[in-house]
Amino acid sequence: MIGARRGIGGPGGIEPLLIIGLILLAYGFLRGGLVSPVQNAADDPVNFVAWIIALVLGITVHEFMHAYAATRLGDDTARLLGRLSLNPMAHLDPFGTLLIVLAGFGYGKPVPFNESRLRSALGVSAVALAGPFANLVLAFVCAIPLRFGDAEMLDGAYGVVLEAIVFYNCILAIFNLIPIPPLDGSNVVYGLLPPQQKYTWRSYQQYGPMILLALLFFGAQFLRVIVFGPALFLFRLFTGLNF
Repeated sequence: MIGARRGIGGPGGIEPLLIIGLILLAYGFLRGGLVSPVQNAADDPVNFVAWIIALVLGITVHEFMHAYAATRLGDDTARLLGRLSLNPMAHLDPFGTLLIVLAGFGYGKPVPFNESRLRSALGVSAVALAGPFANLVLAFVCAIPLRFGDAEMLDGAYGVVLEAIVFYNCILAIFNLIPIPPLDGSNVVYGLLPPQQKYTWRSYQQYGPMILLALLFFGAQFLRVIVFGPALFLFRLFTGLNF
């Protein structure tokens, strides 16, 4: 995810979102709709480790590429804040990581940028697309051994980890393209709008996190159609496997 340094949030804006998120988490557990991956770690440690590797690697590469694209387009805000790094600790968000551990999904710390410094008129869209594109490239590269490698060599933890990296990076790419703030799709749309409509779109962003949380907890069927369906298609296209 990326976040403009102006027009996003405000004093005390994080606390209500955290409270709402925790309430929804508690509601999900009470209903039995959420199962923490940690609960299954002892039963299937290989898949658990593969899941951690896939998400940490995916989030790190995703956020790094946002910072790299912004720097290449003229804004060094992310670089000065230490985000032009492949160190996962530079990109993990506390609440996003908590969600990953407890609910199996989450997000990285948004990469800040200053759109007025970007050289291209479409710079915001380009920076936003860099993250999902990086996830797809990572998925494609890790799929090569699965498609062309020796079956015996891939029969074990190595193959499980590669499959997890491919699958979860396809999910990260597709999920982040949903045009709901603070996901990247919102900034892709913003970068393509005329100046007058950009202001209207920015005013909508303050409601985005709440809409997104509601979608995550109550729109499971919708997410299966728009995220998991395309992600499975890409996984099979890249690997030649059925998942």
